[in-house]
Amino acid sequence: MKREYGGCLPLEINKLNTDYFPGFDYVALNSGRSAIAYGVLAGGFKRVYIPYYTCKTVEASLLGPECEKAGVEIVYYNIDEDFAPIMPESGWDQTALFVYTNYFGIMTKSMEEQILKDHQHVLFDNTQGFFTEPVHEAYSAYSCRKFFGVADGAYLVADELPRLDIPMGHSADTASFLLKAVEDGPNAAYEMSKENEEHINGEGMCTMSPLTEALMSAVDLSSVNDRRLANFNRLHALLGDKNLLDIHIENGAPMVYPLLVETEGMREYLVDNNIFVPRWWRWITDSDDTNDFEKKLSKYLVPIPVTQNYDLEDMEYIAGKVLEKLK
Repeated sequence: MKREYGGCLPLEINKLNTDYFPGFDYVALNSGRSAIAYGVLAGGFKRVYIPYYTCKTVEASLLGPECEKAGVEIVYYNIDEDFAPIMPESGWDQTALFVYTNYFGIMTKSMEEQILKDHQHVLFDNTQGFFTEPVHEAYSAYSCRKFFGVADGAYLVADELPRLDIPMGHSADTASFLLKAVEDGPNAAYEMSKENEEHINGEGMCTMSPLTEALMSAVDLSSVNDRRLANFNRLHALLGDKNLLDIHIENGAPMVYPLLVETEGMREYLVDNNIFVPRWWRWITDSDDTNDFEKKLSKYLVPIPVTQNYDLEDMEYIAGKVLEKLK
């Protein structure tokens, strides 16, 4: 963008961050799905393993024009109740890129080490774990908008990455939902945020927009991590004995608190109390390819927000509503 003088004043943005992943190379992109596809193309992989239990946008990115042109084949795998990959009868193809999802951002160090031991080429999908540290001799993908108030943005991190010839992303035209949320609340901005999602779907693989790059440079990352961890830990103290998941936080603040309780109507009850929790990947329950644990996650998992704009009192209120429903 060429320099201009005079005219309207832009946002006041104080740059705090200049290197997000010290000791690593990284590329700034427009979405987590683009980061995963970029890793596939950068490594020249022809086959990619992805879990059945993941967002459909991951699959869509690998079916996009760039990967289709490169002849990329997708192979799916299941997970067990420890979120560990279940090896197919044919074994693993060690020439393929193995994508492992850091579910909710609670991947343990032992799981990380096991994945690296079992697979020669690994991409950790850390889109739900922005504060999970990257590892050497592997790819790591991160999403900005799952953790911060930005319209798009992601990073692919590795020891070394080529620069592919892709267009620059743009987000200013669909980022107004961020301002709407400040004035009227997130729910009032929901429909506008869906328009932004459609923009990302149609944009394809791009570099990070200049707006998101500027906003990300002003985020106090340490403060966000600390607040999210405090919120997560408070929820776990209040709800951990009800949660069917065995949770150990070892690698930075997660995206959400994943509450698994086999209680019908829990999600709807929370939404009725202005606690807006989504249902992730409902198609899983109807698929013949998914197992019982994956179906249980799709049906009953409640991803409770631990966002940095909430405090411990908010977490106590949310936990109280969950406990009301569990009575």
